[in-house]
Amino acid sequence: MIVKPWDIVIANDNPQWHRMAEVHAEITDEVAKPLMFDILEEPAFSVIDGTTREIDGEKVLWADHRKVRPDLTAEQAIVKLHVPKVGYRAISNRDVWNTMKKAFTDLGCKVASVCTLERGKKFALSVDIGGSDMVINKNNYKAFLNMVTSHDGTIAMEAFDAFIKIICMNTFQWSRDAAKNKFKIYHTKNADLAMDGLGDLLNAILKGRVEAKEVLEYLATHSCDANDAMAMAAGFFCMTTDAKENKLSTRSYNAAQEIVRLYAHGIGNEGRSLYDLANGATEYWTSGLGVGRNADTASQVYRSEMGSAADRKHEFITMLADDKTRDTMQSRGREAVRQAVLN
Repeated sequence: MIVKPWDIVIANDNPQWHRMAEVHAEITDEVAKPLMFDILEEPAFSVIDGTTREIDGEKVLWADHRKVRPDLTAEQAIVKLHVPKVGYRAISNRDVWNTMKKAFTDLGCKVASVCTLERGKKFALSVDIGGSDMVINKNNYKAFLNMVTSHDGTIAMEAFDAFIKIICMNTFQWSRDAAKNKFKIYHTKNADLAMDGLGDLLNAILKGRVEAKEVLEYLATHSCDANDAMAMAAGFFCMTTDAKENKLSTRSYNAAQEIVRLYAHGIGNEGRSLYDLANGATEYWTSGLGVGRNADTASQVYRSEMGSAADRKHEFITMLADDKTRDTMQSRGREAVRQAVLN
C-alpha cells in the first residue's frame, strides 16, 4: 500500500523488506517535511440533472501537497482523501508529528520511521522512547511507541506500544492488532491533541513491556519434554487451522513434528523448556518450512514478517503463555496425535 509518487516511507536504518524506504540516520523536521501536507476541506457537491448542488452535512477532504512536495505535478499535488460528515475534524500528519515532538523530544527519544500509506490516507510514525532494547533469555527484542492516524475515516488517531516498527500497511495493521495499551483521539470537533493521558499511556507501555518480558522468562522456567512439545504443537493446529475439521490433518501433523524438531535442534534451543518450544515455532514460521519449502527468499521474508506466518508466531506464543489455553492445547493435541498414529 505504498503508492508512488504520493506515499513516502522514511526509516533510520536499513534494510526494509520492501526496499522502498528512504534511509536517514536522523529523521528531523526537514527530513519528514514532505509528509506534512495540509488538509483542505470544502463542501461536498453532487450534480443532479445537470445542476450542481451542495450536499448538506458532508464535506470533502483533500491532501494538499503543494507547499511541501515540489516533486509532484499540479495534477498530483491535490489528492482526494475522504467525504466525511461536517462534524468530522481532520487531524493532520503535522498535528501528530508535533504532538510526538512535544511529548518525547525533550526525553531524548528518536524517530525510527515515518510514512504515509494508501495514497496519503494513512500516516504512521514509530519512536524509540528508550528502553526499547531488551535482552530476554539471551535473545534480543526491540519495542517502539507507534502513533498512527487516518484521513479516510477508518481509524482514530492512536498511540500504542508494539514490538514492530511501521514501514508498510502490513506492519501498520499487525502492530495495531497486537497492541494491548492504546491511547485514542477521535476525529471530532472536540478533538484535543494535548494528550492529557500521556502519563497513563507511558505507564501502561512500561508495564506492558515488563509483562512481555515476564511472559518469555516464565516460558523459560517451565520444563517441557518432547512428548509434551508434540502434544502442544499438534494442539495448536487442532485449535486454529484444523478447527473446522475437528481433527489433525496430515499437513498439520508434519508441521507439528517439524516444530518439535526445531524445539530440540533449532537455533539456540536445547529441547528443555516452553521457551525452546516457542523459539522452535518462531523459527518454523521465520526461516523454516512454515514460510514455504520452495519459496524464494523475498516470499519467505514477507510471510515471516507481515503475512500469515507472522500471525501464527504471535498466536502460538500467546496461546502457549496462557495456562488454561496451554492445557487445552496439550490435551487436544495428545488425543489428535494418538488418532493420527492409529490411522
